[in-house]
Amino acid sequence: MLPYVISSKLRRKLLTHYFTHPDEKYYVREIAALLSLDPGNLSKELRRLTEEGLFQEEPKGRIRFYRLNPRYPLYLELKQIIFKTEGIEGSLRQCVEKFPAIRLAFIYGSYAKGEERASSDIDLVVVGELDRRRFTSQIRALEERLGREINFTLYPDREFRTKLRAKGSFLADVTRGKKIILKGKLDEGID
Repeated sequence: MLPYVISSKLRRKLLTHYFTHPDEKYYVREIAALLSLDPGNLSKELRRLTEEGLFQEEPKGRIRFYRLNPRYPLYLELKQIIFKTEGIEGSLRQCVEKFPAIRLAFIYGSYAKGEERASSDIDLVVVGELDRRRFTSQIRALEERLGREINFTLYPDREFRTKLRAKGSFLADVTRGKKIILKGKLDEGID
């Protein structure tokens, strides 16, 4: 979906990285090496995005650092698009879709509340009867790609139902809070 909205592959990689690391600033050669991009093309793109107002440039001596401008009028909208398609949310959604046995999966915690930092981990609840080792392997690969720690709790269906009904339980508290559903529906319950 994002390729239709943002047709430049370079721009998609750049925005995905910066929105998943919103507090970071990089100089051109640093981010080019990190994302395996051509420094010349990247420099031109950063200048365009800085002129547009999405990025801020911070000169330090002869080096220019670039960071996202959180005051950009469409900052939150772009962040949501990136997260739902290319970033953490989109990547986790694709990951859980690979496992038909997952009945429900959702993100909770600081990320779901929109209070995350670049160093924040991602908290995930997964419900279903699945191969834990295979799922863990997929999550570890995703952590490596996104540069973020993902902490997941896997519940078999019956255990999830039991803990969800227990008053004052961790799971009951989590489900009442802000969350991002990746697969399934919480209000339908688990049969």
